[in-house]
Amino acid sequence: MVQSKNWTPELEGLRGFASLWVLLGHICLLTQCRIPLLYDPGLGVDLFILLSGYLMAKNYQDRQEKEPWHSVNTWRMFWLRRFFRIAPLYYLLLIFALVFGGWFGEMRTIIASAWPTTATLASRYADHSLMNVASHLTFVFGFIPDYSYRTVLPDWSIGLEMQYYLLFPFIMLIIMRFGFAISSVMLMLFCLAARWLLPDYFDAFPMPSMILIKLPFFIAGMLISQAIRHQKIYYLALALLAPVIAWQMRIAENHLRLIVECLLIISMTGLLWKPEKNTRFSQLAHYPRYLLTRPISLFLGDVSYSVYLLHLMIVIPVIGLLVHATAFSHLPSPVRFLVVSGICLPVTYLIAFFLYHRVEKPGIALGKRVISREPVQPQSLMP
Repeated sequence: MVQSKNWTPELEGLRGFASLWVLLGHICLLTQCRIPLLYDPGLGVDLFILLSGYLMAKNYQDRQEKEPWHSVNTWRMFWLRRFFRIAPLYYLLLIFALVFGGWFGEMRTIIASAWPTTATLASRYADHSLMNVASHLTFVFGFIPDYSYRTVLPDWSIGLEMQYYLLFPFIMLIIMRFGFAISSVMLMLFCLAARWLLPDYFDAFPMPSMILIKLPFFIAGMLISQAIRHQKIYYLALALLAPVIAWQMRIAENHLRLIVECLLIISMTGLLWKPEKNTRFSQLAHYPRYLLTRPISLFLGDVSYSVYLLHLMIVIPVIGLLVHATAFSHLPSPVRFLVVSGICLPVTYLIAFFLYHRVEKPGIALGKRVISREPVQPQSLMP
């Protein structure tokens, strides 16, 4: 990951544990091992979203003097950075997901034969239609309910992320016009209003891949950045509106998720807050910061994107083959979880390590070279 001069290593550790949460959460789901919180990998995705909102707002403000918000060139450079961060690895794994989609669907059917509650429409993995391929190559699939959840990759959140990147410069223009607090509340309320004005459209999504469903959490991450930048709890309080708005939107939300999402926002803010030295708060924050900045945590952060995109292509075949060839489904659920974790974690992280160095980093470097050739004169759309 490209690091800014104010980069904090805790963020990489958080990213690493968020991806591990999603990986283990999917193992829990597909082996029917109901470990509290871990059984909901969507919470790990929410943590990713908070981190994304935080980093985009922080880096955009850090670069404001060199890259003015109202400049078209700033927008172009921002979009190019994000495209080359996301697209190279995504396109590579998308090819594998489409080519071997039928086999992944068969494995998914075998898993469902053991645990019917895990069943999904297996044919969605093998959709080679022009519309499905084109919508994924252009990242517009997240807007289209029928194609938003159509490969073995957990790419519904990738489409969501790209929608956020598309909107982000315009969100910052709104913030420049109305201020951070008012703009954030207005945007979250707009999402809530859209939910009730377009209920059929929102309900049609099998996963929350459309930006208005999750935009409040991206904004919450941005508010965390503002709270830390200005050392004001006020912005943290506004960030806590996001889970409440999500709960009111009634899309895969319940009271437990509401509480956990609030705790994620508070914990992330406390972790990144810069307290005075030798205070009780600084002592409390020392231990999680120490954990998140260990070499293993930073490694998990480095490969987190590869792990996130890749892991289902490892987990689903491993479980499917175990169910098909052994008495795996009759084992106690904790044993099933441990067996699959013991096989999938080393394989996933080994491949992810290779992809990080051979695909992600070269992709980022290519993006830098493209950006370096961009014109430097700002082209403003504002007087």
